[in-house]
Amino acid sequence: MKGEEQLWTILNDKLDTLRATNRLPQAIRVAETALEIAKRAFRGTELPLATSFEKLGQLLDQKGDRAAAKGYLLKAHAILEKVNPPDQRAIYRSARRLAFLCDSLGQSEEAVNFYQKAIAAGTEIELGPDHPDVASVLNNLAVFYTNERRFTEAEKIHLRALAIRENLDPLPLADIAQSKCNLAVVYHSRGDYAKAAELYQASLKIWEQVEDKPSKDYEIVVSNYADLLRSLGQVRKAHQLEVRARKKRSG
Repeated sequence: MKGEEQLWTILNDKLDTLRATNRLPQAIRVAETALEIAKRAFRGTELPLATSFEKLGQLLDQKGDRAAAKGYLLKAHAILEKVNPPDQRAIYRSARRLAFLCDSLGQSEEAVNFYQKAIAAGTEIELGPDHPDVASVLNNLAVFYTNERRFTEAEKIHLRALAIRENLDPLPLADIAQSKCNLAVVYHSRGDYAKAAELYQASLKIWEQVEDKPSKDYEIVVSNYADLLRSLGQVRKAHQLEVRARKKRSG
């Protein structure tokens, strides 16, 4: 048993080296071998077994095989939830990863479940309820609710994420601009155009402060705000906004 545990450690070191040097196919083969050894060497509630499931899942996700990755990541998460005492930081990272993965696969209810688990675990560890990582998870959950047209829930969560970001030091201006745009989308979608316009303007102002050349995020705000202006009959203003953005883009 001890020999297999030592071999597992050696393989994991090799796996980390292969991953760091972008040798993905070799890394996956080593991860598969390490997992088979872990199944023999460790009990079903031991962290090394969860680590092996997680590493193989991450590699498959990196390869683009998200459906296969999910199976391994779920097994890792199930072990992490059984470990006593629980490692809340590991649970947070695992739940966050699964939330993003389920979201990308269009698996709505599972995504929400893991977003909520990540938020709960994040508040249990030293991150606390007002950490920027928690704000990022909240933001993603709120975007998900917006896409599902659950606007009341989306608004509440976006406001919470924005409040966290606006109280950080130093201020994460790009994140604040993102939050304001995402909240504007909620109001835009449910017809509260005055609030949406105010937030689009605020988001654009921040992006113009933090960037010399517009990013994709800036372009999204311009596009959304121009659509709003046109829906209000302000075609000229929408055109002027887009011209200004093109000039910014061309430098």
